[in-house]
Amino acid sequence: MISIGKTIKRLRIEREVSQQDLAKDARLTPSFLSLVENGRRQPSLVVIRRLADALAVPEEILIWDAVELPQSLGEKDRRLCETAKLIVRRFYEAEHAQSSESES
Repeated sequence: MISIGKTIKRLRIEREVSQQDLAKDARLTPSFLSLVENGRRQPSLVVIRRLADALAVPEEILIWDAVELPQSLGEKDRRLCETAKLIVRRFYEAEHAQSSESES
């Protein structure tokens, strides 16, 4: 299952960005962003791209982090998958930061 709204909200809060500001930066209404964050609406790929740009993360991170592991997964496999998700996230964030710096 994919919970992209939870991931968007977590990243927004980590970056200390208000819902109003993120909605404005992503060219969305605050009410639509709220619906997405609360799992009541699924964003299109265009909206995912806008949110990723506004949060300064690769869109792959939004999708990858949003994948929820099945409850039936064993503890060892769950830790392995969570570690893989963290490695991928840090890799893409570092790569994105480097490309942003070279564009400046």
